[in-house]
Amino acid sequence: MITAFALVFTGICVGFLSALLGIGGGALIIPVMVIVFGYPIHTAIATSLIVIVATSSSAASVNVLKGLVNIRLGIYLEMITAAGAVAGGLISTNLPEKPLMLSFSIFLLIMAFLFYKGTRAKDVMEYQQKDTSGVFQAKFYDTQKKDYVTYKAKNIPLTTLLSGFAGLISGSMGLGGGIFKVPAMNAVSKLPMKTATATSNFMIGMTASAGALIYFKSGYVQPLPSGMMVIGVVLGSNISARTVGKIKDATIKNIFLIFIVFVAIQMLIRSLG
Repeated sequence: MITAFALVFTGICVGFLSALLGIGGGALIIPVMVIVFGYPIHTAIATSLIVIVATSSSAASVNVLKGLVNIRLGIYLEMITAAGAVAGGLISTNLPEKPLMLSFSIFLLIMAFLFYKGTRAKDVMEYQQKDTSGVFQAKFYDTQKKDYVTYKAKNIPLTTLLSGFAGLISGSMGLGGGIFKVPAMNAVSKLPMKTATATSNFMIGMTASAGALIYFKSGYVQPLPSGMMVIGVVLGSNISARTVGKIKDATIKNIFLIFIVFVAIQMLIRSLG
């Protein structure tokens, strides 16, 4: 009973951060389940993928209604990401735990560095004002600025490549891919951070579903942790989705960066222990 309540509480925290940062929550769920609750990493990955579907479904509906999601860009990138997720799931189920955790931590540290170097909110907003034409052009009402923000996605080929890589990592490591797609859309395609996180939330459920099928077939899905986590995540993500519009882009970026580094260090220690 205590474990069930602990899993629900963890899910609430994960759901709040996931919806805020546009990630599936796997980067937090996996180390917590492995280090705190003692589950095998493959079970943690399977649980993470199922929870990510719930996170996406809960937060994405609110974000779509607010106009924060670039639906055309999300659907386009997701076709590439889902294919990568299936391939990643097939690779992961045949890998031992420690190399998987080591790879997980290294990739996160690389992304933290690229995110730190490549995301400058001022540069992004200046670009949006200069050129707003194109297939992936859109706008949303920023409640924090009390004005409409019009933007256009840039460098689509590179973002497409990164999305495919995000899918591969998603399927193999239990992530929704948001931890890679958010920096790609913000730093490479120059989307405002709120749009990047909302579009990522819209995509990650489809990505995770593709990878989860592989783990379900392999017998790694356990009903108790999955069910308790889903309950908590739905509650947490609904709270977050209704408050994200009031938070500054720069604040979200700083939280995102701290989050990546913290999780990477924890998994690196675990993999070398």
